[in-house]
Amino acid sequence: MILSFASSKGGVGKSTTCAAIAAKLAQDGKSVLVLDLDQNQTVARWAKKAALPGLEIMALAPDAFTRVFRDKAAGFDHVLIDLAGTREATLLKAMARSDLVIIPAQASEPDLREALVIIDDIRDVVEAGAAGLQYRLLLTKLFPLPTRVTLFAHREIARHDMASFRTSLVERAQYREMFLTGKAPTIAEPKGKAAREIEALVTEIEAIVGPVSATTGRAA
Repeated sequence: MILSFASSKGGVGKSTTCAAIAAKLAQDGKSVLVLDLDQNQTVARWAKKAALPGLEIMALAPDAFTRVFRDKAAGFDHVLIDLAGTREATLLKAMARSDLVIIPAQASEPDLREALVIIDDIRDVVEAGAAGLQYRLLLTKLFPLPTRVTLFAHREIARHDMASFRTSLVERAQYREMFLTGKAPTIAEPKGKAAREIEALVTEIEAIVGPVSATTGRAA
């Protein structure tokens, strides 16, 4: 399957989510390619410490995306694309090649407003011919207990009819520590709460995307 992680603003946990999911898929015995297009190269720097079998991560300039994707993607079970935290042409190119676009957002008005911008871009890509493309909003960095902003976020998601994951990511130390140690939550604390969140999220993703071709890595 091909997953893109998109946000037009930073600080929403986009690269953290991408890295944690990539690690879980590699743990499950799959070959995983991550194309890191984010200007901060957070996932690429994490990969130098992670060294997981089956996981390859490449930091790319936007103008190299099409060539590298064409040359490399077919050789992996899964391709994850960590997009830059801005709106630019590569965003649309990556979306058009994806099975699912994951849009991380914190439970705040600015983040949800920016998520709507990405959703509009996705609808444009679908109208242009990427009929199988789906998206899901992912709430990140939530407080452990419900707050007024959390309730606001759920109301806004419902009001704008945004497709979203049932799973949310709570603000946890394990997500921050993975960039210090190189160990994703599912490796560092396999029975911890962060690991359970990532496992639940991957289960949801696989249910949304459906069966994956063993030869192409794309949803069948």
